[in-house]
Amino acid sequence: MTARRAVGLVSTHVRRLGTKTEVTSRLLELLRRNPELSDEDAKAELRWMRQAARSRGEGSPGMTGGVIEMVERRSKGEPLQYILGDVDFGPLTILCRSPTLIPRPETAHVFARLAETIRAHRPSPALRIADLCTGTGCIPLLLRHLLGPGAHLTGFDLSPEAIALAKENARALDLDAGFHELDVFHPSAAEQIVQHSGGRVEVLVSNPPYIPLHEYHALPASVRSYEDSRALLGDPSGGEGDGLAFYRRIADLLPDVLRSEEEMERDGLGGLPRVAVEIGAEQGKAVEQILRSGPGGVVRRTEVWVDQYGRDRAVVGWAS
Repeated sequence: MTARRAVGLVSTHVRRLGTKTEVTSRLLELLRRNPELSDEDAKAELRWMRQAARSRGEGSPGMTGGVIEMVERRSKGEPLQYILGDVDFGPLTILCRSPTLIPRPETAHVFARLAETIRAHRPSPALRIADLCTGTGCIPLLLRHLLGPGAHLTGFDLSPEAIALAKENARALDLDAGFHELDVFHPSAAEQIVQHSGGRVEVLVSNPPYIPLHEYHALPASVRSYEDSRALLGDPSGGEGDGLAFYRRIADLLPDVLRSEEEMERDGLGGLPRVAVEIGAEQGKAVEQILRSGPGGVVRRTEVWVDQYGRDRAVVGWAS
C-alpha cells in the first residue's frame, strides 16, 4: 500500500471511527513506515504532532487533517523539526525550514559553555563575535541571549535562504544580531567579516560543514534528502577529501579578522577564547593542529570540549 493510500484510509477512519484509540493505532501504523522510527519514537512524535496541532488551533486533538498531514510527511522521512517548524536550542526556540541545517542540542550545549567561559573573563560588556556558516542563526542568537546586550553578534552564510531565516529568528526572539551573505572562501571574506561586524572581532565561532563525502553517503535519508548538502559536506568542491577544508580556511582568516592580542590584553580581555568551532567526533586532534599551526601564530593553546553525551564536539582556541 502506498503512503498516499494509507493516508486516505486514515482520513476516512478519522471521519468514521468513534474512538481516539483506533485513530491513534492507524496513525502510528503510518508513522512506522519510516524506517528511522522505533515504536517508542513513533508514539512520542505523534504526541508532539498533536500538541503542535492544538497550539495551532486545528481542532480536537488527534482528529484533525493537520495531524494527518504531519504524519504523512514524517512517514516519508521528512525531519520532525521541519514538520513542526521549530526546535528547542538551549533556552531558545529556533524556527526551522528545509533546507537550512537543523540546530542540534549538542551544538547548544558546547556554545552555552563558551558563553559561560566568556562571561568569566569579560570585565567589559562590549564584545564583537562573528559566526561563520550561521544557518538558522542559532549560535549567535544563543550567545546574544546568554551574554546580554553588550555583545555584538554577526552571522554569515553562503545561503540566502539561511540568512533570511536567521533574520526571521532574530525578529521572533527580539534579539539584536546582524546576518549577511558570505562565501568564506571568497578572497575578500576577511574584509567583509570585519566590515559587517563593525571592526575586528574578539571571538570567531563556527559550526562549519565537516562531513567527508564517504561519510555523507552513510547519513540517514532524512538528512541527505532534506538538509542542504552545502551545510554538511566539509569539502566545498564536492569531491572526496578529509572534511577539514573549512577549518583550514578559518585558520587562514583568523589573523585578519581577530583583534590583536596586544589590544586584547590592554582592554583586559586576555583570557578570552579567540575561536570556537564545532567538529566531527573523530576530528578533534586534526582541528587542534590546524588551528595551532595557522598563519600568524594566533592560536597557541587549544582544548577539545565534549557534549552532554561525552562525545568530542568542539575545539576552542586561546592566544596563550
